[in-house]
Amino acid sequence: MKNPLLPCRVRARRVSAFTLVELLVVIGIIALLIGILLPVLTKARRAAQNAQCISNLREIGHATMLYRADCGRLPLFFILRNSPWNPVPQGGTGNAVWWTAFSLGGKTTHPNITRCYMDDNDKPLNRYLYQDCLPSLWTGGKAAANDRKPRDVFHCPSDGADGYGKVPSVGQPLNYLGPTVSSPFELYGTDYMVNRGFMYDRQIVDLFYKTVKAPITYEKVDNFNHGVSKIVMSWNSQETYLAADMLFIWAIFYHQAIPGAHSSQSIHNAVFMDGHVAPAYVTTKDVQGWGTRIPGQYTAKSGDGWREAKDPVGGYPFSTSKGGQIPPWDGTDPFGGTSNRLQ
Repeated sequence: MKNPLLPCRVRARRVSAFTLVELLVVIGIIALLIGILLPVLTKARRAAQNAQCISNLREIGHATMLYRADCGRLPLFFILRNSPWNPVPQGGTGNAVWWTAFSLGGKTTHPNITRCYMDDNDKPLNRYLYQDCLPSLWTGGKAAANDRKPRDVFHCPSDGADGYGKVPSVGQPLNYLGPTVSSPFELYGTDYMVNRGFMYDRQIVDLFYKTVKAPITYEKVDNFNHGVSKIVMSWNSQETYLAADMLFIWAIFYHQAIPGAHSSQSIHNAVFMDGHVAPAYVTTKDVQGWGTRIPGQYTAKSGDGWREAKDPVGGYPFSTSKGGQIPPWDGTDPFGGTSNRLQ
């Protein structure tokens, strides 16, 4: 028996714990790993979005080939309207021939849009991509926002609720036709804008003045559209793009090498008239070759492997003294929403 008076040995119990230095080292390692992995994850996400965007454009290209086989023409077209952009009933006459950048397909444009409203039934490629979409004439009523069907083939995955997350530093914001709707897809019904350069081809402008005269009827506009398509289909189908992402259209309209939706460089996705999909680059050399941008005077552009018209060099003569007609549509608006009417 131990003597209680003798001093007892007390074994100190060691408590296991991180020191402050160890904790800081762990935090530093975690931060370093995040710094290494985050760019990789961002790059992987961007690559996945790019793959989906390319897939969307391939489907649009296939639908274009079906439309061309059925209708004998390309879905680049003008629409009969009564200024300011009111629908014209079948058998009626109008005073405006209107082109829109989002006419290929997609969801019904947002009811908050200030002009250029289109139902998804009016967009020609929809019936080749969606079983429930049949051609019909717009009667003038705008669909409620909640009644619009998704039509996601025309949705670039980089365009979220807040749009592309970036607005070009030039020109107007992407949603300028409806500033309350941030996403271009929600507003316009598509993120893929059609080639606008064909509107400034000399043959097409001259054809307009020959075939479209007041009173303007559906028949006259339809004949004009077939003539336009005949001219365009004679161009190089591997180089003439049909549609591209919206940031590409902004780059060539404002003469700026705007970064693409899936790249930090000005590299964009485009579908061409023969149905293939390829990157469309806008380089500093391209921009310099286009010359000074003059608002209201659009000149068809070209770049490395792509073009907007048969011969964009020199553009269309905007002076009658050069022997050409002045295009009746305004070149100041990327979406053709300012005048685009018979003068």
